[in-house]
Amino acid sequence: MRRTVDLARLLSSEGVSQTRLADHSGVILDVDSLRVFSVNDTGMSLVEALRDGVDDHAGLVRRLVAEFEVDEATAAADVDAFVEELAHYLVDRRV
Repeated sequence: MRRTVDLARLLSSEGVSQTRLADHSGVILDVDSLRVFSVNDTGMSLVEALRDGVDDHAGLVRRLVAEFEVDEATAAADVDAFVEELAHYLVDRRV
């Protein structure tokens, strides 16, 4: 999926900053546009995975299954929804 590759590249760049909060949720700042995006703990786990170079759907699903008590089908649906929403805010608006 091209979106995951784009997100992984963008999240590891200097143009986007991520911070995990005490409750395990997080915030993402698009430095160029000054847009702030808040995510829950599941979203922050995916952001960290993408930032760390996990840029394929299967890898992101494995990350959720390993970290949270969730079955593979639910994790796959969550990954799909999250990637689309985050890409809308961070990738699509840059084009």
